[in-house]
Amino acid sequence: MAVGKGDGSSSNNGNDRGRGGYVDPRFKRLLWYLIASTRGGINRARILELVNSHPANANKIAQELKLDYKTIIHHLEVLSKNGLVITDNEDTYATYFLTPLMEKNYDSFVEILVKFGKK
Repeated sequence: MAVGKGDGSSSNNGNDRGRGGYVDPRFKRLLWYLIASTRGGINRARILELVNSHPANANKIAQELKLDYKTIIHHLEVLSKNGLVITDNEDTYATYFLTPLMEKNYDSFVEILVKFGKK
C-alpha cells in the first residue's frame, strides 16, 4: 500500500508526476518519440517551449524560431495530430496553444529535454 501525501495522491518519489499528478506512461513514450527519437524533434521541442511561454500563430512561431514557415506548419500538424497542441481555429492566423494534456505533462517534457541534453 502506497503512503499518500494527504492530498489523495500516492507517493512515487516524484517520478512520472506532471503538473496535475499522474503521468500516463504511454504519453511519456509519445513525447520521447516525438522529441528525442525523430529527426525534427529539436524543432518540435522548440515550438512546444515557445507555445508554452506564449501562444502564437505559425507565422509568429516561424519568425521567433527563425525557421521556414512550411517547416513550422509541418511540425504543428505533427504536434496537433498527436494531441500536444491545439488551435483556436483553422485559418492562416490561427493561434496555437498547448493542449490540457500537454500542460498537465509539461514536467515530463522538460525531463526529456534534460535527459536528451537540450535543457
